[in-house]
Amino acid sequence: MANGFTYLDPWTKLTKIQLTVTNIYESFESEFQTIDVFETRDFGTVLALGGVTNVTDRDESSYHELLAHAPMFAHPNPKRVLIIGGGDGGTLREVLRHESVEEAVLVDIDGEVIRCARQYFPELAASLDHPKATVIVGDGLAYVEEQAAAGAAFDVILIDSTDPVDAAVELFTREFYEGCATLLGDEGILVPQSDSPTFCLDRVADIYHTLRDVFGHARLYLGQTVMYPGGFWAFCAASRGGDIAQRALPIARIQAMEPELRYFSAEFAQGMFALPLYVRRAINGEKGPGPTLADTP
Repeated sequence: MANGFTYLDPWTKLTKIQLTVTNIYESFESEFQTIDVFETRDFGTVLALGGVTNVTDRDESSYHELLAHAPMFAHPNPKRVLIIGGGDGGTLREVLRHESVEEAVLVDIDGEVIRCARQYFPELAASLDHPKATVIVGDGLAYVEEQAAAGAAFDVILIDSTDPVDAAVELFTREFYEGCATLLGDEGILVPQSDSPTFCLDRVADIYHTLRDVFGHARLYLGQTVMYPGGFWAFCAASRGGDIAQRALPIARIQAMEPELRYFSAEFAQGMFALPLYVRRAINGEKGPGPTLADTP
């Protein structure tokens, strides 16, 4: 995990970001992945999964707010929400800020992530014990299949997974997205975390195109995530109920929540689907000036 008291997060095979570690709390192999929890000078407590930063005290809010609030505010009345992954509880915390939610189901395959969150990230993990939360340690792919067979329905599905490597690969497939689509009504929205537009633009475009093919409508949006590769992250909102960017946003409700938030705002929401030219060109198959970065995870 660490080189002495230095942690090197591999943004790519050739580029790493270095953190100074002041204390190592745990470093072990769970049934599914390597888990490291340690303290740093600049980013507070860090949870790394598979040798890659997953959560830090300092910047977790931007990722979790981006993943959750874009679809939650775009949906007219989100009552049932499914989160695949996200065992740290951060995305669940943001979902439960919405008063319309009656039940939020979180399914994470690794119970050790949930345990570490409870022990080292108590503010995030507090959401795991919320009366509206149902927390399941299990396979998200299997859960979606079971719920689809049972005729269950959700309003919003959020895929808060690690990147599409190892056990998470199946959560980025067309088959999985099709299973999710059967759980969503016409107004329903699916958002998976969609990787780094800086280093994995091809992968971002693939996710966008697959979701657009499955749902008929998809919109990419981006935001700051300091400790993730490139410091900039992609999310893709998909729905069968028309272009999500054309839905009226509840600006007053967003503004009312702003005192609780660090990143997401009414102003951000009104322009969140505006993309940098290089990203827009990539998903539209257009050419433009400047270098093109191939997938280099």
